[in-house]
Amino acid sequence: MPVPIARTGSVARLALFLGLLLLPGCGSVIDADQARICRAVAPLLHDDETTITESSLNPVAGSATGLRLSYRARGPLGSGPHWLICSFASQTGAGRFDLVAVDTDRGPVGGIKLYILKRWGLSDAAEASRPALFALGKRGAYWLQQALGGVLMAGVYGLIATGFALVHGLYGRINLAFGEIAVAGGIYMLIAIGVAGVHARLGPGTLALSLVFGVAAAALLSWIVGRAVFVPIARRTRSPQPVLIATIAVAITLSEAFRITSGSRENWLPALLNRPIYIAGQDGFVATATPAQFLATGLALTGVSTLLGLIAFSPYGRNWRAYAQDPLMTALLGVRVPFLVGATFALAGACAGLAGAAMVIAYGTISPGDGLAITLKALISAIIGGIGSVPGAFLGAALVAGVEIVWSSAFDIAYRDVVIYSLLAAFLVLRPGGLLNRAAASPREF
Repeated sequence: MPVPIARTGSVARLALFLGLLLLPGCGSVIDADQARICRAVAPLLHDDETTITESSLNPVAGSATGLRLSYRARGPLGSGPHWLICSFASQTGAGRFDLVAVDTDRGPVGGIKLYILKRWGLSDAAEASRPALFALGKRGAYWLQQALGGVLMAGVYGLIATGFALVHGLYGRINLAFGEIAVAGGIYMLIAIGVAGVHARLGPGTLALSLVFGVAAAALLSWIVGRAVFVPIARRTRSPQPVLIATIAVAITLSEAFRITSGSRENWLPALLNRPIYIAGQDGFVATATPAQFLATGLALTGVSTLLGLIAFSPYGRNWRAYAQDPLMTALLGVRVPFLVGATFALAGACAGLAGAAMVIAYGTISPGDGLAITLKALISAIIGGIGSVPGAFLGAALVAGVEIVWSSAFDIAYRDVVIYSLLAAFLVLRPGGLLNRAAASPREF
């Protein structure tokens, strides 16, 4: 007896969903800060005239806190291969930075020598500074440093908030799983980098392919959630509560699945593009940023800009705006509604995945528990901007990130989230339509 096509499609989507949930168990990359410390140890074990050329840097099998650095030393006495193993106090927290043991091909480093190496050698390397590109007062440099971080968060919040706006524009419902989908994009990117690092040396091409893989996997995951959970429930009831409850359940499922299937070693991006650039400052404080932070910020802002252009000028954008205004007429005019809905969920997931990948590039890692905080901040951004409006979502994200940075810089950071949620309450009371004043006459138009 033939199996119905609809049932076969549902089984395939379920299999894809389960495969994506189990995939994080394959990831294994290294802590960028621990890699930086371990790389700094090698020159300290040789003469000043020795040149160190790294061969590989990998986790130690069976150890959650060990890294093995293989390198070639070339000096006045000749050249030869060497290796060392750095062991740290813990995998997470402040213990990540505590080097507790160093073993080498010539024997372990003794306690006194290790103390001297940590106390003077590593601290001197960490505290070494370069002249800033621009002279700027200490206060100005401090605010510049905060602004550099704020622009990145505005891009991250904006990408996820626009995902909320895309789906809400079609159905008038909110998908609360987007934060975990963003985490998924970062996790899958780390998995791709870990797999690639086993076979080849990491470089720009590998990083780009891993980024594409993370974004594509997040888009696929969002499409599956939309087809299997969101759309069927939204079509069966006019109440928004069932969709909210279902997407919360999806978010919890994703978070717990990523936490359980990830190994005991927390995944970190290898130390790529992480040498600081001293931008501006003087008098003991210099605003710095790494090329990785600039890359992450550029990716996030480029993603938002591309989406705004897509909605405003492309055939997909015209169809999306038409369906948001009048779904029935849009279908009667020949727009392929199933394709439009699927593309919307995939595009929203790709935006969330790009946000997660940008966080990995900038900060080195992303954790399953980060999804809830990201979801709330992005949802607040979408509501403040005008829920259902793609440009408003980005404006709201810029406002939320700006308030976070200003408050964190000038006042007690413990009250930062209190201020953000108070800002949301104020908008709901005083301007429920958001920044673009989208109060209910046409709640889903662009």
